[in-house]
Amino acid sequence: MAIAVETGVSRHDTRRATGNLISQLRHAAGICTVVGSFTFLFALVIGLIQ
Repeated sequence: MAIAVETGVSRHDTRRATGNLISQLRHAAGICTVVGSFTFLFALVIGLIQ
């Protein structure tokens, strides 16, 4: 089992990692919004049918 320690991380790498994290969060938020919207519409349709 090997443990790799990365030293000397530059600010550019940190900024890129932060941007990547924000991008992933935006993507996840978008998916949650779409799923929530579909769920709400589905529940609305089911309610109208009954």
